[in-house]
Amino acid sequence: MFFSYSFTTLKLYKSMKPFNKIAKLITGVMMGLLVLGFTGCATTYNVTTDFDKGTNFQAYKTWRWYQDQPVAKDSTNRRYTTFLDKRVKNAVEAEMQRRGFQKASASDKPDMLLAYDFTIENQQRLNPNFVSVPSIGYGYWYGYRYAYTYNRLYNTTTLQDYQQGTLILDVVDAKSNELIWRGSSETAASERSLTDEKVQQIVSSILAKFPPQEQERATARR
Repeated sequence: MFFSYSFTTLKLYKSMKPFNKIAKLITGVMMGLLVLGFTGCATTYNVTTDFDKGTNFQAYKTWRWYQDQPVAKDSTNRRYTTFLDKRVKNAVEAEMQRRGFQKASASDKPDMLLAYDFTIENQQRLNPNFVSVPSIGYGYWYGYRYAYTYNRLYNTTTLQDYQQGTLILDVVDAKSNELIWRGSSETAASERSLTDEKVQQIVSSILAKFPPQEQERATARR
């Protein structure tokens, strides 16, 4: 009886093998889709860079801010608020540290100086779309005449106002005071929408290009 039970169990185990393989395959596919989903949630921004082709960027290890960012006393003229200034600085310092660059103290001489500029400008763009417009018509229903409305669609082009923010990060050689690298990114955003998280994403996208990789340097030399 024991051998009969063992034989039955073995047959059942063998018959379940194909299902186990399918289950493992489905699990693997689901995990892959999950990873891709999380990766797709990360926001990236288009970044434009330019740099001095003759600079050895591997020699730059320490940095400091170039100078205090100017904030005009007249709030109607200043280009950014102290809140945005703090967000950008915190994001840059965190990203530079994450990438292995050390912020020099006030008494130390850094290898490079960092400066930034953030402007928000009013822009306009053409937005082709379909617009629903109420129209007035008349008809008869059970012998009575009455007014009725219906919607008709037509294609139109509207002029849409929006705000565009541009963040520029400059890296300056501390000895020569010459600009050696610049990265910039543009995004449609109002000042209120520039949260800590969004500013961090923009800064990370820009500094991901610093220092320029060998492939970029080879392309620039052509």
